[in-house]
Amino acid sequence: MNRWRIVGLLLLAALVAWLTLRSCTPEDVPNEAPPATATPARDKFHASRPLQVSAIAAQPADPAWLERELRHLLLRGRMQVAPVGPDARSAYTLRIEVQPAPATTAVMKLVAPDDVVEREEQIDIGARALDTLRAFATTLPAFLDAAHAQGDWVALIGTDDPDAYDTYLSSANELLGADGRGFTQPAMTVASASVERLEALTRKRPGFARARSLLAIAYLGLGGKDVGSLTALAETTAERALALDPALANAQSALGLVSLRRGDWATALDHFRTALQTDPNATAALEGLGCLLMDVGHATQALPITQRAVTLQPANVGANECLAYARLATGTVDDGTHHSNALDVALVEALEAMLSGQTADAQRALHNAETTRNSSAWVEPLLRAANNRRETAQALQAITRAANDQLIDPVTELICGAALRQSDFVFNRMLRLHKQNAAVPLRILWLPNTAFLRKHDGFAEIVSVEGLLPFWQDHGLPDICKTEPAVYGCKLRPQKIKKPE
Repeated sequence: MNRWRIVGLLLLAALVAWLTLRSCTPEDVPNEAPPATATPARDKFHASRPLQVSAIAAQPADPAWLERELRHLLLRGRMQVAPVGPDARSAYTLRIEVQPAPATTAVMKLVAPDDVVEREEQIDIGARALDTLRAFATTLPAFLDAAHAQGDWVALIGTDDPDAYDTYLSSANELLGADGRGFTQPAMTVASASVERLEALTRKRPGFARARSLLAIAYLGLGGKDVGSLTALAETTAERALALDPALANAQSALGLVSLRRGDWATALDHFRTALQTDPNATAALEGLGCLLMDVGHATQALPITQRAVTLQPANVGANECLAYARLATGTVDDGTHHSNALDVALVEALEAMLSGQTADAQRALHNAETTRNSSAWVEPLLRAANNRRETAQALQAITRAANDQLIDPVTELICGAALRQSDFVFNRMLRLHKQNAAVPLRILWLPNTAFLRKHDGFAEIVSVEGLLPFWQDHGLPDICKTEPAVYGCKLRPQKIKKPE
C-alpha cells in the first residue's frame, strides 16, 4: 500500500516537473505576414471634375480654334472646364490628336493628371470645320459620360451652315486668337474685315446668336473718331445676342467693356463676373476685369486675372498693359509672361524707369516699341527732359503738339506728363478726359513711384468724379491704403467686400 502511494507521488512529481519545464520553453511562433495594404483605387474621371482641353494638329498649324470650340461644347453641355493657369495642371485633360492630311480622323484621349490615359477613341472628323465639330459633338457626351449625354450637343454649335461657320471661325481667330489685339486699347483704325464679315453674316443668319455675340466685341476692337458710336453699337448688339441666348460669354463681356469705358465700375464688374461664370476662359472678360481692378486700385486681385488673359492671348495689348501695371503696383518680378511690344506697354515700362531715374531703360523700352509715326517728335524731347529738368517745358510743348497733331492719343500725352512728374499737367488731362466721357487711365495712380500724384489736390477730385468712392465702399479699399492710410478715400468703412471670380 505504501509502495503504490510512493509510486503515485513520484509520478505526480514527474508530471508537475514536466509541465513546469514545458511552460518555461518558448513556443515557436509562426511568422505572420503583415496585413496587406489596400491599394487605393484610382480617382476615376466623372462629369463633375474640371477638364482642360488640348488639341494637337499637323493641319491646320494652329489648332487653337478647335480648343476654343471644344471648350464651348463642354461648357454648354454642362461639363466643368478648368481655368487656364497653374491650377489646370491638376485637372484631367481632353487631348485631341488630329491626324495629318489626307486622313480625316482624330484620336480623343482622356488623360489623368498623372499622364495616365484613362480612355481613348478614334473618330472620323470629316474635311470641313463644321464636320469636325459635329463629329466631336456627337461622340463627346458618351465618351465623357456626360450627365446630359442625351442632349443634342450638335445644336450647341449654333449653325448648320458650313460657310457661315467658316466665316464665324475666321473672325473668332482674328479677335480671340493668339494674335488678337484685345478690346481695352482699340487700334486707331476705322475699318475691320472681321466686323464687315460678321455684319454680313448676322444679316444673312439673324438666328446665329454666337455670331452676333462675337460682333458685339468686334465693334469694341475698333478705334478712331467713332469710338463713342461703336461703343453704343456694341451695347445694342450684345443685348440682341443675349435676347437670343442668355448664356453668351462674349455678349456679357461686351456689356462689361461698354460699362468699363463709361466708368460704371460696379455694372462692369457684374457683367465680367457673369461672363467668367459662363466661361472661365473668356478672354475679353479677363482683359476687361483685370484692367478694371487695376483702375480701381485692386492690383493684387488684378495680377492673376491679367496673367490668365495674357496666357490665352499673348498679343493682347490691353491685357499686357494692365499686367505691366499690376506687376509694378504689387512689386512682382516680370517673369517674361507678356509678349507685346506695343507702345501702350512700352509706355508703362518707360514711366516706371523714368520715375526711378533709369533713363537708359526708358529709352530702350520706347525705342524697341512699335511706336507711332514721327515718334522722334515727342520721344526724344521726353528723354532729354528725363536727363535734364531744364528741358521739361520744351518736352511738354512737344508732347502737347504731338497730341494736337494726333501723333499720340490723350492717354500717351498724360503718361508722358506723369513720367516728368508734372502733377498739374496730369490732372488737367485727366479731368479733360472725364468731361469728354473718355476712359481715364486711373491705373497710373497706384504705382509705388506715383505717390506725388496721390499727394496732389487733383487726386481727391479725380477720385470723386470718377466714382471710385462708392465702389470702394461696396467692394473694398484700394491696395495702397495698406501702406499709405492717409491717402484720400482710405478712411472709408466698406460695407461689404466682393471678390471677383
